[in-house]
Parts: sequence; C-alpha cells; structure tokens
Amino acid sequence: MSLEKVIESQIQEAIAAGAFDNLPGAGKPQEWSDAEKLARDNWLGYKVLQNGGMVPAWLGLGREIEMDLERLAAIDRQHESLCAIAAEDRAWARYAGSLRNVIEKYEELARAIRKKQDRFNHSAPGLRSERPGIWVESHLDRLHARVKAAGGPL
Repeated sequence: MSLEKVIESQIQEAIAAGAFDNLPGAGKPQEWSDAEKLARDNWLGYKVLQNGGMVPAWLGLGREIEMDLERLAAIDRQHESLCAIAAEDRAWARYAGSLRNVIEKYEELARAIRKKQDRFNHSAPGLRSERPGIWVESHLDRLHARVKAAGGPL
C-alpha cells in the first residue's frame, strides 16, 4: 500500500471517529493574519515557518512597510487639515512653519519607505510577492498642489 493511501485511510478513520468535529472555526472562512496576507501565494510556507517559531525577514519587513504606510497616510491627513485651517483663517504665514515641518516629515518617511520597498522587492521570493514602490516626488508634488489649490503660497 502506498504512503498516500495509508495517510488517506487514517484521515478517513479520524473523520468517521469524529476527530474533526467541533473544531474552532468550523464552517467559517479562513481568517488570515497580516503576515499571511503579505505572503500571498507563499502563505503555506510562511505558516510552516511561523509554527516553527521562525518568520522570514522579508515578511517582517513587509509588515513594517505596511505600518509605515499607515503613518504616512496619517501625516497626509495632518497636512490636509492644516491646509484647510490655513485657508479658512487666510493666515498662511502663521501656518507656514507647521506646513513645512509636515512636508519634511512626510518626505523623510516616504523616502525611508521607498528604500524599504526596494529592499523588500530584492529579497521577496518572486515577482508576485513584490510591492510597487512609491514615487516620492509625485507625492510631494501632490502636497504642494494641495497648498496651491487651497490658496496658499507656492
């Protein structure tokens, strides 16, 4: 008897004995952790490594990038809010320093994220696992355009 048939018969016996009844999550969709989502097609390999207490460095870096992108979005919202307040008050000079600081923070974090994305893509196990890099200059142009659209100085 082949190994596959032996394993299959043991699984069938366990099913008949009720070994798989009332398992947690039975009948519900699989819930994926953030790292498993980042692993995409490599989720099974990730799961095996995770169960063994190991996580590939590229997956840890991927999670770090996701958290940085959330921080970048928060800085973007802060910039949007400052532009709205400055436009409403019509006091751009009063908010110029704060806007400059926000843009500097944004640029610094965006450039750091881009470097991490390049490292991630270099170490990811395949094209499907890679993440597109952000275009820092395009993002900065968008912030400056927001100021201009709100009536602020160039």
